[in-house]
Amino acid sequence: MIEFMEDVNQKSKLSFSTKFFYGFGSISFGIKNNGFSYFVLFVYVFVFGLPAWMAGLALNLILVADAFTDPLVGYYSDRLRSKWGRRHPFMYAAAIPVTLSFYFLWSPPDNLINNPHTIMGLFFYLLICATIIRVFITFYEIPSIALGPELTDNYVERTSLMSYRYFFGWFGGLTTYNLVWWYYAPKYETEIYTSGRFNPDLWPEWGLVAALLIFLGIVVTSLGTHKHIPNLIEPPKRKKKEIPEGFKDTSMFNRTLKFNFLLPKNLKLSLSGVTVYLLKFILYVVFIWIIGNVLRIFGFILASFLPFWIKSLQQTEFFIRSLFKEVAETLTINRSYKFLFFCGLLVSVAGGIEAAFAVIFDSYFWELDDDEMLIRGTSIYLAPIIAIFLAPMLSDKFGKKQTVLSIWAFQIIFAALPFALRYLDLTYGTSLFPTNDSPYLLPVLCIHVVINVAAGIIVFSTMGSMIMDLVEDIQLETGRREEGILFSARTFADKAVSGFGLTLAGVILTFIAFPDNTQIREIYNGTVPSEILADLALWYIPICIVAFGSALIMVRGYSLSRNKHEENIANPDTKVWKGD
Repeated sequence: MIEFMEDVNQKSKLSFSTKFFYGFGSISFGIKNNGFSYFVLFVYVFVFGLPAWMAGLALNLILVADAFTDPLVGYYSDRLRSKWGRRHPFMYAAAIPVTLSFYFLWSPPDNLINNPHTIMGLFFYLLICATIIRVFITFYEIPSIALGPELTDNYVERTSLMSYRYFFGWFGGLTTYNLVWWYYAPKYETEIYTSGRFNPDLWPEWGLVAALLIFLGIVVTSLGTHKHIPNLIEPPKRKKKEIPEGFKDTSMFNRTLKFNFLLPKNLKLSLSGVTVYLLKFILYVVFIWIIGNVLRIFGFILASFLPFWIKSLQQTEFFIRSLFKEVAETLTINRSYKFLFFCGLLVSVAGGIEAAFAVIFDSYFWELDDDEMLIRGTSIYLAPIIAIFLAPMLSDKFGKKQTVLSIWAFQIIFAALPFALRYLDLTYGTSLFPTNDSPYLLPVLCIHVVINVAAGIIVFSTMGSMIMDLVEDIQLETGRREEGILFSARTFADKAVSGFGLTLAGVILTFIAFPDNTQIREIYNGTVPSEILADLALWYIPICIVAFGSALIMVRGYSLSRNKHEENIANPDTKVWKGD
């Protein structure tokens, strides 16, 4: 058995070209993610003149589209049968829509910019463009990342594969981020806009370059991994399921109106048991009592007025229920996956806030000018280079779970340290951190950001490969090979809660009365009062530490060991799709 496992592992080793082409496409959603995380809130609020709460609301509303597209793309990219395999048709289809919509996001009509009479127009422009981008980037992002577990089942190689993905994701995001400071900000400096980042004319040109790079990433990875299609797992032909007799009585599309006020079962009289029961009760109230019964009323009305459609409506309802039942089984059958799922939710809350405030902190908290932004942004290129070597090495030596727990615990405290020290300086008049006019500030910030980002990439690339390892573990329980569903649930949760993080960031800015760009220029002479900056740090630090720290605790619930993974991949049942 040991010799067989070693032979399997040897065959699972990947060439550099495979890792390169799998990872290269990450520049596309690296650019998209950086644009949404670091620039879109800043640009629409401080450059285009949209109120912070409206910008946050628009970014949160697009989750309605994500709620439908993410699980559907994951589901169908697992089950599609075509000459181009399960994944590639979706990847090719994404290229042009994502490219065009990303460009238009940064190019609103002139009459919408800084015009108090067209605020609603700018709001809906942001909402529509962002929705189109998020829908079509899903067509690429989920199928492309789902290729990974099929390309290799090797424990260490999967971490290496994910580290390449993070390397190019950061490379793409950093390059477009740094282009602002390298080229565009100096180019668009004027007497009115002493820092070019605040000039509305900058962003359409930047958006065009970023959009073309997104197109390049999608096309290169799609073509570069195309040769692997014959070696990938093919799903079986789908059999049409007949509607069981009892279903028609429970269907919402009949002319009998029945309400459901089901209560959760298995109440355990302990603190944790009562807490879990209360959470279940809230979910039951929202999804079964409220949403479920509203849908029953809608179905009753529809069936009453359109009786000749009842059979078709019931067939559609049965298909949707079966789909959700399969998806729910895949996502809830494995304990380790559930822990990583909730870990991702907590990470995304903090990550959304962290990203939304990044440019604001750089601009007003540290008061970095464009040249300093350039130096600091350039230094970050070291981080993914460090991580691409260390992530697989640490996973191999210490195991994935221990690597994540150790590196992440350090990174959480280390990331917050400069902000905590500066908060103490602003509030109590201490001198714990270099002042903004100190020659030591920039070197300290550069060293900090390189170590912080490298640690983050090691953590999240390792966690990505931990999800890859669960594919076979779950497959042995369900009989289905569903990488797309597993990754789509994570990406939707990430987007959903990061959207909440962006919204919360907008609310915090409004709550602490953070001034807009015009007030900063005309009232405060280009600076923000120290009391407001201290308030911003006071909100930012504990939210991030608590959210990231809680996520770290969730990782302890991951139980798949390396030995168990080796047993799973040696099982021939993981090489074929055996379920319906």
